[in-house]
Amino acid sequence: MMDSYSEGLSRRNFLRISVGAAAGLAVLNMPHVSFASENKVTVMKFADCPALPQDIVKKSQMVNAGWKKLLEAANSISDKTIGKKIKNILYNPAPTFMQQYSSSADMEQVYNKLLDKGLVNSTKISAKMLFPPLKSSQQAPQPFITAPGSGYDSHHAYPGGLVMHTLNNVTILQGICNSYKHVFFYDVNYDIAVAGELLHDIGKPWVFQWKNNGESLTEMTIAKTGAHHIFSIAESIYRDFPSDIIVALACAHENPGTAAGESLVIGWIKAAALMAGKDPVKIGLLDNGGRTLPMPHKQEGFIVHLGDHDYVLSGPASQKSVIILKKIAVKEYGIRPDNAVEFNKFRNYIGSQVSFMHIYHTMSQGGNPYQNVLGLVKKIIL
Repeated sequence: MMDSYSEGLSRRNFLRISVGAAAGLAVLNMPHVSFASENKVTVMKFADCPALPQDIVKKSQMVNAGWKKLLEAANSISDKTIGKKIKNILYNPAPTFMQQYSSSADMEQVYNKLLDKGLVNSTKISAKMLFPPLKSSQQAPQPFITAPGSGYDSHHAYPGGLVMHTLNNVTILQGICNSYKHVFFYDVNYDIAVAGELLHDIGKPWVFQWKNNGESLTEMTIAKTGAHHIFSIAESIYRDFPSDIIVALACAHENPGTAAGESLVIGWIKAAALMAGKDPVKIGLLDNGGRTLPMPHKQEGFIVHLGDHDYVLSGPASQKSVIILKKIAVKEYGIRPDNAVEFNKFRNYIGSQVSFMHIYHTMSQGGNPYQNVLGLVKKIIL
């Protein structure tokens, strides 16, 4: 997530001002996605709960229903060639741009180029740390459906969390598109907006690989944002998506409505283009010799940025939920406080069944938050 900046609005304030008035109408036009009422959990004894992400996801009706809806969103794109390309990535989010880097010398060369342009901080990331582990550029380290929505202490940090995070963002974005149609009486380019949202986190299955202890890898920072964002843009460039879609997804972490915001997006595109081996000006991602985004700015980038605000609630929801789940794990299930493997199996299974969003909501429903959450947990793990 981005910090606020002096020249303009923070992401949260921008969202509040731009969407607040239209939110009610947008909801009326959004598809019904009520996992709280429709979701059925798979009840298990703790001893029988799976630990491997792929096995956890198989037991989750919520994640599998979310996956189907995500594919439906790709199918809703009118340009079927674009929709098919996106589905191919969802089925196998391999960082194919990495086939250019066959040796550590190749990786060090691109690192030095990033360093020369001020796009990496040598005190925080080295050439060896630039890219996560990867066995094959043609096969993702894990499926999209098993990846967490973000890092271990952030939003939707459970197997299947990336599906739920992306679906929620796409649903928000669809609502915004509808609100513009009904409030302002014009249509934005739906294909560009939805494609940008679907592609904006395709680097996460690579970045947030699961470790044996049930935690995910730690993410590095490139060009002042999470590395997954740069990798997602780079992969979209390497796969020759239209420039409008690439610029839109590049705006996910910041909007170009101010000079400071646009400068960040430009830096992300430059870093990604370097990795993809492409000239961002020649392929239409940057204008004026690389000093600006294509002018005038298209609204789809702003809308992708607005859609990528699931984290505003899901971030604190994850953090607060994990705190109370740890208390329950120790007191009710006899899991030792220092047993990270057992606790991660506990939290990952519960998160994948109902989401940390649902747990956080349960905490706030009056009475004793601990007892509220315990009642929900007992419906999942005996």
